[in-house]
Amino acid sequence: MEKNRNEKRDEGAELVRLSSEYCKLIDRIDKLPLHEFLDRVSSLLMAIYRQTFEVTRFQTRYESEPQKFLVEKQYNKVRGTVKYVFDKRDSYAEIIDPTKPGNSRAFQASLSEDLTDIYQDFYDFVNWYSVGTFEGVNDSLVECLSGFEKYWGIKLLGVLRAIHLIRYTNKDGTIFRDPLTDEDDDIHEKDTDQVIDTEALKDILKEEL
Repeated sequence: MEKNRNEKRDEGAELVRLSSEYCKLIDRIDKLPLHEFLDRVSSLLMAIYRQTFEVTRFQTRYESEPQKFLVEKQYNKVRGTVKYVFDKRDSYAEIIDPTKPGNSRAFQASLSEDLTDIYQDFYDFVNWYSVGTFEGVNDSLVECLSGFEKYWGIKLLGVLRAIHLIRYTNKDGTIFRDPLTDEDDDIHEKDTDQVIDTEALKDILKEEL
């Protein structure tokens, strides 16, 4: 049975809220200590991934083309800021490329690209949903969930894995509390590369760590 308009709107409300919160967090990435950003963005992305399973998959589309709100200039600005913050930590190894199904060759993925691609989908989704018409609500959900299944869902999982490695794994494979602060000094002796990376990161963040 076709769901009524209020039911469709209610099902997407929490996903919209989480998506909007993610966009606001990305917009503030250069205002936060990196370890705080990583904690918050990981929590949000996990919640968003789970929430997508709670939303009914709609098949009906009322518009011929999805409306886009984020322009290229905005995209480039957001990605540039994210890349600046991550600096040497931006690249990570990946084998699943949603743009090339079936290709299992390893390649260098980018946290700034993946986080901004997700941002773009969420930015368009939130703005289209907020138009408020039944058609807009319906089609924004159709487009968002389709993107999740084919594209940004895989990127989200890759980002979580990369962030996990930044947070918890040292270059020698040892595990420690927080590689982005000095709290691990009393756990084990840092290697030279780790000290250099941390100091460089502190300079980039202008002592916000």
